[in-house]
Amino acid sequence: MAARLANREAAPPGAQSSIIIAVNERLVAVYELPGPAAEAEKAARLIAFEETVEVPLDFPLPPAIRDGIVGRVGPATPVPGGRFRAEIEFPAALASGGLGTLLNLVFGNASIWPGVRLVDVRLPAALLASFPGPTFGVEGLRRMLGAAKRPLLATALKPMGSTDAELAATAAAFARGGGDIAKDDQNLVDADFAAFKARVSAIAEAVLEENARAKRLCLYFPHLSGPQQELEARLKFVLKLGLRGVLVCPAIVGLDEVRRLAVKHPAVYMAHPAFSGAFYADRAHGIETSLYLGTWMRLLGADISVFPNAGGRFGFTREECRAIAARSAAPLGALAPAWPAPGGGMRLDNAAEMAADFGADAVWLVGGSLLMQPGGPEAGARAFRAAIDKAFPANATA
Repeated sequence: MAARLANREAAPPGAQSSIIIAVNERLVAVYELPGPAAEAEKAARLIAFEETVEVPLDFPLPPAIRDGIVGRVGPATPVPGGRFRAEIEFPAALASGGLGTLLNLVFGNASIWPGVRLVDVRLPAALLASFPGPTFGVEGLRRMLGAAKRPLLATALKPMGSTDAELAATAAAFARGGGDIAKDDQNLVDADFAAFKARVSAIAEAVLEENARAKRLCLYFPHLSGPQQELEARLKFVLKLGLRGVLVCPAIVGLDEVRRLAVKHPAVYMAHPAFSGAFYADRAHGIETSLYLGTWMRLLGADISVFPNAGGRFGFTREECRAIAARSAAPLGALAPAWPAPGGGMRLDNAAEMAADFGADAVWLVGGSLLMQPGGPEAGARAFRAAIDKAFPANATA
């Protein structure tokens, strides 16, 4: 079997060419499973059948199907916590329809079994080439902002219930203080298109005026949400205003819908994790946190991936946060690295810890502790920019 896939490499934005995944190319899915070893090995065999032919292990399959379609299971090896890790090789052509098809192959029905956790997916080059990856990535966004090699500073416009004018004033003050990205809070949702236009226009005008006055760039990312049939029209409106990107919740909007928009409308896509905790919050089930928030967000085209920082409200550990950052930057075919954007639990007194955990290539997403600084958002932005510049003194000029 072979599958034709879209490939954006060496093509203008929105253009696609065809490549072929050969019959012998395979992807590798890695699972952690409950023990003991014999049970883990049986579970891996069940997954290999369930995710492909979906028949019992003793079903009389023709040899061509058993050998060519069913996943090939490796041995189960122990990992800490009394669990076992097993690799399954699947024909890569079975995942040729996009991220939804890939997820359905490696974690469709398997997600229903308790205790099964997908911890890694290794894709062959031809399949990787079918995904757009970040349009700008780390270096592209640095060039856009004219930022030296330092972390970027972002904040969320909040709280819900504020007037358009109040949100615009917050964004302008943040820009005056030296902030890089002012994004809508993910709960700023306008069911009515006219209300969306009015709010986004007011905030955009305030930020663009401040940029012109200061002769520097602060980006404003509206939340791309609302009725599904209006998403593309809303995105076009945002880009027509001269804005460079959007905030989007892929677990709500849909992974392949974000991927489609990223291919068709090049912009900065900042992915928010709302609703995605259903995939990874149970550490003994679901999808490994860094795989979803690191690798998966890059595959769909996110330039920035937001996640809860350690010490915040959601119980992420420093190790988990570092792993997300590592996957955001790890080699992944020709895909550009993405920006990890830890948010929550970020204070002036832990700036040195943040710098050590994430280095220069990170977006510091600071909400309440910046907005509540004495002097308001402008003073808060200045204080956090000073903390960044102190942690990265050689690169603090932009």
